[in-house]
Amino acid sequence: MGRSTVNDAGEIIERLKARFRVDSDSDLAAKLMISRSSVANWRNRNSVPDRYQRVAEGDINWSAFSTGIVDMSLVESAAMRLAMLRLMRDFGDIAKDYRAFLERSGQAAATWPIYWSKACKDVQEAMAESGSDDAFNIVSLIAYDEVFAAK
Repeated sequence: MGRSTVNDAGEIIERLKARFRVDSDSDLAAKLMISRSSVANWRNRNSVPDRYQRVAEGDINWSAFSTGIVDMSLVESAAMRLAMLRLMRDFGDIAKDYRAFLERSGQAAATWPIYWSKACKDVQEAMAESGSDDAFNIVSLIAYDEVFAAK
C-alpha cells in the first residue's frame, strides 16, 4: 500500500484508536505497549513514528511480533533484553527437564508479549526517574537488581 499524505499526528492517533477500538490515549498506549506519555509526545511534536503510521493506515498488522528488531526504538530493543532475562529467570527450569518443557513451554511462549510490554514500561519509568536517556544502561541496572544482586 502507498503511504498516506496524512501529516497530522492527532488524526493518525485517532485512526489508531479506531483501528484498536479504544477511546482514550491511555487505552491506545496499552494496546501498542508503549507509555501514555509517548502518545502525548506524538501530539506535542505533531509527529508519529513511521511504524505506527503504517499500523494506522493498515499497511501492517500489529502484534508484539510484527515489530522487527530494525524497527524498534532503543527503549524497545533494550527492554527486549530485559524481557528475555526475566523469561529465562521465570521459565529457565524448562530447559533442563524435557517433561517440564512439554508441560510449560506453551505458557512461556504465550507470556512473551506480557514480559516485553512490562519491560518497556519499566525501562521508560526507570529512565524518567533517573533522568537517563541510556536505555541499555538502565536495563543493566534493572537486571543487576532483579537477577544478579537478588541471589
